[in-house]
Amino acid sequence: MLFQTPELDTVDLAVIGQIDQFRNTMRFALREPRRWTGQLRRNLLAKAIQGSNSIEGYDVTDEDAVAAVEEEEPLTADEATWAEIRGYRSAMSYVLQLADDPDFSLDQTLIRSLHYMMLSHDLSKSPGRYRSKPVFVVDEARGRVVYEGPEAEIVPELTEELVQAIRKDTDGPSFVRAAMAHLNLVMIHPFRDGNGRMARCLQTLILAREQIVAPEFSSVEEFLGRSTPDYYAILAAVGAGSWNPGNDATPWVKFILRAHHIQAQVVVRRLKEASAIWSELDSIATEKGLPERSVAALFDASLGLRLRRSNYIKLTDVEDRTATRDLQAMTDAGLLVAKGERRGRVYAAAEPLLHIRRSVRSSQPGIVDPYGDISSLLRNQSAREPELPLEWNL
Repeated sequence: MLFQTPELDTVDLAVIGQIDQFRNTMRFALREPRRWTGQLRRNLLAKAIQGSNSIEGYDVTDEDAVAAVEEEEPLTADEATWAEIRGYRSAMSYVLQLADDPDFSLDQTLIRSLHYMMLSHDLSKSPGRYRSKPVFVVDEARGRVVYEGPEAEIVPELTEELVQAIRKDTDGPSFVRAAMAHLNLVMIHPFRDGNGRMARCLQTLILAREQIVAPEFSSVEEFLGRSTPDYYAILAAVGAGSWNPGNDATPWVKFILRAHHIQAQVVVRRLKEASAIWSELDSIATEKGLPERSVAALFDASLGLRLRRSNYIKLTDVEDRTATRDLQAMTDAGLLVAKGERRGRVYAAAEPLLHIRRSVRSSQPGIVDPYGDISSLLRNQSAREPELPLEWNL
């Protein structure tokens, strides 16, 4: 037996309708090719990787998250953290490849393969293999066990039941189906480690297969990374300490629908901001006599990313000497600030670029919580007050 999809109420259905409207807005905005679209897609994927790993305590900067997507070396991440980030990047890259694969088939082998991609750097965690012993989730701050997974002997059976349920359940909102797959996999806890990341990756895979909007625009892993205490609190409330598939999953579904709604608002804002910022940068580049290709670098810098010469070469497909000349020209124009020496040199936004972003962002509407009663729901379920993340980057 698995956790069952709860009946949706009128508020849930209204929230789903609003999410669909946001996704239609995204689709319309992405219909026409724009020069900044690729960088926005890259940034969203970077944020998903960054968010999902931060839940597990593997924190990286914005620049390093982008470096992971671009398969470059990190600026600051340590070796152990970077191994985790690269593993998750590999799994997510494969998920994106599967989004429109006509021969796609979901089975236990795929789930175990994705897990292997995530954790193959550490064979002590048995990547790609189900656990053979009991598993416990420990609240390190309080020093107590908060969840015990089902017996290891029934893990293969439960995972196969989940796979079959996902295959058969093709009706209803994709957000809800993906949320239930996430919940069931994380509660089965089939692996020694990486269960949360695997469950979030599975949720993104199901959404990606819908092909309603580009997969990078569908994931809520960034939101979950910014709402980690609430994420754990809801899982703890629904699980009630152990494998209890008969429990009501309503709080979980509402929480995930809330995540989709808020993340969709953020992405729509970013689409509008990107268009406005790029237009401003186009004008400045022309005024300063800078090559048109430099706008891509100025755009990244305006978002708070530090640039390396290798970044610029990848963005613009120019030779090394041309990249050096362009970066120097942007620095001389007062748009970038160079930091460090030669090989370790990075370029950050100067005040004119930061001003453009502040100005554009100040005109955007705030983030709206779609559930007027979600705070009381979370408080009643988990005895803690949730926090709505209002500061969003990239």
